[in-house]
Amino acid sequence: MTSPFNRRAALALADPHLQEALRGGTGRFGEMRLKAFESAAAPLALRAKAREIRRRTFEEIGRHLETLLANLRRLGVEVHTAPDAEAARRIIAAIARRRGARLAVKSKSMASEEIHLNAALEGVGVRPVETDLGEWILQLAGEVPSHLVAPALHKTLDQVVDLFRRKVDPGAPRDPEALTALARQALRQEFLTAEVGISGVNFAIAETGTLCLVTNEGNGRLVTTLPPVHIALMGFEKVVPTVEEALTLLAVLPRSATGQKLTSYFTMLTGPRRAGESDGPEEVHLVLLDNGRSRHLGGPFQEAFHCIRCGACQNACPVFQTVGGHAYDSVYGGPIGAILSPMFRGLEASGELAAASSLCGACQEACPVLVDIPRMLIEMRGARVAQRTIGRAEALLFRAAGWAMRRPAVWEFAFRAASRLARPFGRPLKPGWLPGALGAWVKGRELPLPARESFRDRWRERQRGRRAAPPPPPAAERTPEEMAAHLRRQSELGRGLAHGHFPAPPATLPEVEVPDPAARFQQELEGVGGKVFRPASAEEAKARLLELAGRWPGRPVAVSEGLPLPVAEWLREAGHEVLPPSPEGDGRSRLAAAGLGVTGCAWAIAEMGTLVLRSGPGLPRLHSLLPEAHLALVREEDILPHLSSLGPRVRESLALGASGPSCVSLITGPSRSADIALTLIRGVHGPREVYALLLPRGLA
Repeated sequence: MTSPFNRRAALALADPHLQEALRGGTGRFGEMRLKAFESAAAPLALRAKAREIRRRTFEEIGRHLETLLANLRRLGVEVHTAPDAEAARRIIAAIARRRGARLAVKSKSMASEEIHLNAALEGVGVRPVETDLGEWILQLAGEVPSHLVAPALHKTLDQVVDLFRRKVDPGAPRDPEALTALARQALRQEFLTAEVGISGVNFAIAETGTLCLVTNEGNGRLVTTLPPVHIALMGFEKVVPTVEEALTLLAVLPRSATGQKLTSYFTMLTGPRRAGESDGPEEVHLVLLDNGRSRHLGGPFQEAFHCIRCGACQNACPVFQTVGGHAYDSVYGGPIGAILSPMFRGLEASGELAAASSLCGACQEACPVLVDIPRMLIEMRGARVAQRTIGRAEALLFRAAGWAMRRPAVWEFAFRAASRLARPFGRPLKPGWLPGALGAWVKGRELPLPARESFRDRWRERQRGRRAAPPPPPAAERTPEEMAAHLRRQSELGRGLAHGHFPAPPATLPEVEVPDPAARFQQELEGVGGKVFRPASAEEAKARLLELAGRWPGRPVAVSEGLPLPVAEWLREAGHEVLPPSPEGDGRSRLAAAGLGVTGCAWAIAEMGTLVLRSGPGLPRLHSLLPEAHLALVREEDILPHLSSLGPRVRESLALGASGPSCVSLITGPSRSADIALTLIRGVHGPREVYALLLPRGLA
């Protein structure tokens, strides 16, 4: 059929660069997802638990939203509600104008793409700058994202190089690492001078009033720390009742999105900066976006709100793998986008997207929260038919088929006639000669020959006892070792996946064994590009510290307070310039020139190789973010075995409200990106290197 989607899909199929990018991208994401879930003790139970969290949240979404808003206001966050995209744009533009802003830096936000925010900001004299590497590339190109997680997935390396040479540096090399360094250099000054930072929200924790960001590059932390005003934009579907439930969802989101146990950064923001904190925004605003969402609560498409925007369904979908995201003409492409887009924009604008699916079920298999996308696609198709938004010829064909199916005699006669007429051909038909809409529908398809006997005929013969069941084909012979290897491969392919009914998760999920938390922490952090040193004495710790500081000669060292060792004293004795926390401002220019930033560590997570830092007086956020490298001092007794062990501790810390931290950061290795040709580059906007001095018990 000549629908708008089909016309866009035809252009995508004819684009060899797009086909090259899609082949390499979606398949690789799928492989990384399967491998990442292998590291969980009970992948399917974990996903079932995440699904149950989402289901129960929406059973009482009103109550949870009220709790969230009350806690945000208590913490000093100004909350705005936007019934539609126009209202959201107007609210954000008004905040920027009131602050006299000329520059707004943005971290990746699908909600801001949904409301076309950038054009609105430009209309009031505010220059928006996308700081996610993929989004920045698309802003340079004047394009929109094609994927929920990898916005520039559709661009090949040659296309990115050509773009950089035209827009950034005529001498840009054909090297993803060098291109990333150019982007880092170009965007650093934007971070330092912007008056407004704009972000999305991955999870909004109701019980503590915490807005959470899941990122890799470091731009999300910079956007929410350096500008004096932070504006967060989200739909109500991002609400999560508790800290523990947010951490459960965090355990499945990166695995499904990028194939990581945890992203480089999980940032938990609880209000504006506190008294005594040297950095963080002075104002925090939350814009709560409806834009068509609320009318679907309690309806057949409510389950679509369970989606946590990981993009796994896009990577698994054979249609998306073939035509990419731009064919959907929506920021939300792929299977989940075929549901969300008509929900937000209406059937008239996006209803045809529900037909862009084979209903194979791969999307539900890949979904970390087991959203039943195929059911909703069928429901959406039914809604479209009910509103008569399909073409007349298509409606006539399906009406005729429905008429025949309701009359068994007519259907059986038609089947037998088709079987006899097709028999002389002997092979599948390619009826490209059909006229009009039928010709468009069969283009590129092979029509299989009808079976010689219908199911009804075979069933009648079986009932009469005229046909014995054929013997099963002989199985290929395997040795016991080959059989065991085959079964192991099959079970690995299915790990974390299931069809049909999903059992209720156990009350307490199984965890991987961590017999030696310190050793596991070292293994995991080094596995994601960090480096762990385990000094046996204070003298050895001092030598390691001075060795690291010496890698950036002539550059100052930023040192936080409350460290378990006299780091600042050692550095000054060795002749290094030390930048302590500034009580009169964040000292961003000097911090940006620092070679090394040294911080403590509230807790560490062995299972993930993760550092957990809290903000507070003497504990700046920027010391672990602006310098070239970050060194954390980790006491062995502060290492927790699992991510789930962190929940009660963080909740207790955030429950302190105005006397607690405004920011808790989970840091898992250096900043990273794979937005250029899916090549992993470490050191994007955050530190290029992350080190840990793991101090044995009794040393600190």
